[in-house]
Amino acid sequence: MRALIADDDRVTTAILSATLANWGIEAAVAHDGAQAWEMLQAGDAPALVIVDWMMPGIDGIELCQRIRRAPSLAPTYVMLLTGRSSRVDLVAGLDAGADDYMVKPIDPEELRARVQVGVRVATLQRRLAEQVVALASARDHLARLASTDALTELYSRRGWFELAASEFSRSRRYSRPVSLLLIDLDYFKRVNDTFGHDAGDRLLQTFGALLRVECRQSDVVGRIGGEEFAILLPETTIHAAQRLAERICVASRALKVATAAGEITCTTSVGISAIGADDFTIDDVMRRADAALYEAKRGGRDQWRRSLGIADVVEQLPETPVGYRRA
Repeated sequence: MRALIADDDRVTTAILSATLANWGIEAAVAHDGAQAWEMLQAGDAPALVIVDWMMPGIDGIELCQRIRRAPSLAPTYVMLLTGRSSRVDLVAGLDAGADDYMVKPIDPEELRARVQVGVRVATLQRRLAEQVVALASARDHLARLASTDALTELYSRRGWFELAASEFSRSRRYSRPVSLLLIDLDYFKRVNDTFGHDAGDRLLQTFGALLRVECRQSDVVGRIGGEEFAILLPETTIHAAQRLAERICVASRALKVATAAGEITCTTSVGISAIGADDFTIDDVMRRADAALYEAKRGGRDQWRRSLGIADVVEQLPETPVGYRRA
C-alpha cells in the first residue's frame, strides 16, 4: 500500500510519514498542492492520499475536486486534514470529494483507525477494478469466439453478417460503393468422401489463408457455411470486385493440400453483386450474389459471374429503332 501526504507543515508530514511507515505503508510527501497534483498525474497513483485543507497554490479542497474529476484517480481514497471543526466545513470537505475528514491536532489512535478504513476501502476498490478488467477481458474473448470461425479463423456467419449489416448501413448513408463476393469450393463433398473429413478441414483452412492473402485488411472475410465463404468489399465497385474474383479463381487452381491418400486440388465458383439504390438490407445483395454463384456453377464451375443490376440491364437492351421509344 502506498500513500501521498500533502501538507505545507513539515513537522506534520514528518510525523505522518513515520506513523504510516510503522504500519507498513510507504508514503511520499508533497509540501504544496501543486506538487501533490504533479505527483498524482505522474502515473501509478497511490491508493491513499492525506491532504491538508490550507496549502499555498492549490488548497486541499481544489485538490480533492481535481482528483475526483480525473478518471484514473477514481479509486483513490482521500482523507482531508484541517483545523476547522464546524459542521459546515465538514460538509464542504466531503462535498469536494474527500472520503474522510480529520480535525487537527492529530490523535494517533484516531488516525490509525481512519487509515485502516482507508486501506480497506482502497483494497476493495483495487480488487473491484481488477475484477472489472478481468470481466471485460472475458467478455471480449467470448465476443471474439462468437464472431470467429474456429476452423479457418475468419469471421463466423454471425460475425460476418453483423459487420456486413453495419457496412451496408454506412454505404447507404454516405452513398459509398460496396461489393460482395460469395464463394463456393467446387465438389467439396468429393474431397470429404475421398480423403476424409480431416483432409476437408485442412483444405478449408488452407483456402481461408488464401483469402486472407488476397484480400485487403478492410475487407470482411467470413465462412458462412460448410464450404461457402463471403467477402464484403467496402469502397469497391463491382468492376474492382471482378478483378478480385478472378485472382481468387486463379489462386484456387494452384492450391494443393498433401495427404496420405494423395494430393487435393481445388477450384472455386464465385458470385458477385454490389449494393444498389433499391436494396433495403444486406440480404438483398446476398440474394443477387447467390443467383450469380448459381450461374457460375451451372456454367461449369471454376469461374465467376456477376449479378445484373438495373444499370446493367439497361446497357444490354437492344438499340431502339428510329421512330420508336423504349417503354
